[in-house]
Amino acid sequence: MYFLGLDGGGTGCRAALCDDTGRRLGEGRAGPANIATDYDMARANILAACSQAMAGVCPPSAVRAVLGVAGASLSGAGQQLAASMPFAHLRVVQDIVISVRGALHNDDGIVAALGTGSVFARQLDGEIRSVGGWGLRLGDEGSGAWIGRAILMRATRALDGLVAATPLLATLCGEMGGGPGIVSFSLHATPADYAALVPRVLAARNDPAAHAVLEAARAEIRALIAHLQPDGACLPVCWLGGLGPTLALPDWPVRTPLGTAVDGALWMAQEEKEWPI
Repeated sequence: MYFLGLDGGGTGCRAALCDDTGRRLGEGRAGPANIATDYDMARANILAACSQAMAGVCPPSAVRAVLGVAGASLSGAGQQLAASMPFAHLRVVQDIVISVRGALHNDDGIVAALGTGSVFARQLDGEIRSVGGWGLRLGDEGSGAWIGRAILMRATRALDGLVAATPLLATLCGEMGGGPGIVSFSLHATPADYAALVPRVLAARNDPAAHAVLEAARAEIRALIAHLQPDGACLPVCWLGGLGPTLALPDWPVRTPLGTAVDGALWMAQEEKEWPI
C-alpha cells in the first residue's frame, strides 16, 4: 500500500507519495485547487498533481490518500470531490487540517495561517477546532487581502477628509487615479489583487496609515488566537503562511512547525490504520 498527501490552496497544489516506511517516492505540482471557487478547474489540478506524484510508481487503486483542499468543508464540495477520485481509500479535509497536523503532528498547539487569506486552528488532545477562513467578503481578518483592502478604505477616508492624507495614501491615490480609480479597482479586485498591496504597506510601516492598518490586523489576529487558547493554558503558536512570521505576536510562546501541510496529509494517510485494505 502507498500513501499520498495533497495540499490544495487558492494559488496552487502540491502532492507527495510515500511507501509504508515514509520514504518519498514522487511529487507533483499543479495550479489552483480551491474547490469552492472553481470546482472543475480545482479537480483537474488536483488530479494532475496526484498523477505526477504516482507516475511510474503505482496506480490509484493501491493508494490511501488524504487531500487537504481549500473550500472542502464550508462549500460542501468536499464530498463531491471524494466521490469523483480514483483512490482505493480517501479522505478529503479542509486545508487547515493538514496544516495543523503538519505543524504540530499530534502535539497540542495553535496554528495561525496568514497569507492571502487567514484561518486559525487549535489542536488539543487530538481534536482540531478552527475559526476564520470565511473568505474576504466575510472575514479573513489580518490576512494579506484584508490588509490591502483596509489601506484602500483608509485612502477613501482620507479623500473624504476623515483621516490625514499620509504620504502612503497620497501615493496610492495618485497611482490608482484618485477616488474613481480606487472604486474601479474594487469592483474587479480579487483577494490576491488586494494582497498585492501588502508589500507597499510593510515597506511604509512607519507611515501613520500603514501603522494603523497593521496594528488593526494584529488586533484581529490577537483576538482570534486568544479565543482559541484554553482557559488557564497558554498553548504555543505556529505562524504559517507568507505573512505569518511577519505578523507574529509576542503574546504566546512560538513553536517552529514540525513539517509542511503536505507532510501533515501524508502523516494522516499513514495513521488511518482502521482503513480496510
